[in-house]
Amino acid sequence: MTATALTVASPTDQKPINLRAWFIIYLLWMGALTLVIRYGVNASDADSSLPLAAGLLAAYAAYLSLCCAFFPAPTTYVVMLAASNALAEHFGVAEFRVARVLVVATVGALATGMANLNEYHLVTWLLQFRAVGKVRDTRLYKTAIEWFETNPFMVLVAVSLIPIPIDVIRWLAITDRYPRTKYFLAYFIGRWIRYAGLSITAIGLSLKPWHIFAIQGALVLVAMIKIVPGFIRHAREHAAQRPAQTRTIPSEPAALGGPEKA
Repeated sequence: MTATALTVASPTDQKPINLRAWFIIYLLWMGALTLVIRYGVNASDADSSLPLAAGLLAAYAAYLSLCCAFFPAPTTYVVMLAASNALAEHFGVAEFRVARVLVVATVGALATGMANLNEYHLVTWLLQFRAVGKVRDTRLYKTAIEWFETNPFMVLVAVSLIPIPIDVIRWLAITDRYPRTKYFLAYFIGRWIRYAGLSITAIGLSLKPWHIFAIQGALVLVAMIKIVPGFIRHAREHAAQRPAQTRTIPSEPAALGGPEKA
C-alpha cells in the first residue's frame, strides 16, 4: 500500500474504504451549504426573513462540519447562539421553543457527524504512512484498544457528550477501523443530546450573547488547564532524556616554529 493510495482495505466494514469518494461527498456537502449561505446573504434585503434564517442555519452547519481534531475550534457558543432567544426574537420565532431545540440539535449533530467522518477518512489516509501507522504497534495502543473494544459504541456516545474534546478516543475508533455507520450514529446520538441540552440551557436561562461567550471562555480555560500541564511535563521529560552534551576543549596549537627540541 502506497501513501498516495485512495482506497484502503477495511477488515471491519467488509468493504474497502474509498477515500476519493468520501472527499467528493464532503466537498459537495460543503458546497451545498455555501450556496445556501450565499442565497441567504443575497436575499437579506427581501421582505421575508426566511432566506437569511436559512443562510445562518447553513453557516452554523458549515462551521460545525469543519470542527474536528484538524480544526479544533470551539462549538458550545455556536450552538447556544443558534438557539438563543436574542436570535429567535430577531426572526420572530421566539415562541417556537421546542422546534428551535429540535432544529439546532438535529442540524448541529448532523454537521458534527460529517466533520467526524471527514476526520475518520483523513486519519485513515495518514495511517498509510509508515511513520504514523507504527503507533498501532506500541504496547500503550494495544492496551487502549482492548479497553475500547469492550463496548465501543457506548464509549463513543459517552465521549461525544463531554464538552471537553477527547480526540484520542475518537482516534482509537478510527485506527481500529470501527464501522463508519456506527461511528457516525454514535456521535450523532451523543452530540444531539449535548446540543439539545445546550439549547435548552440557552433558552431556559434567557442567556445573552455575552453570557454565552463567557461560558465558552470558561470551557476553553478548563481545557487548557487540563492540557497545558501535560505538554509542559512532556517537554521536561523529553529535555531530561537528552544526553548531556560534552564540551570538547581543543588542544593548544603547536608553536609556529614546530615541536620543541630537547
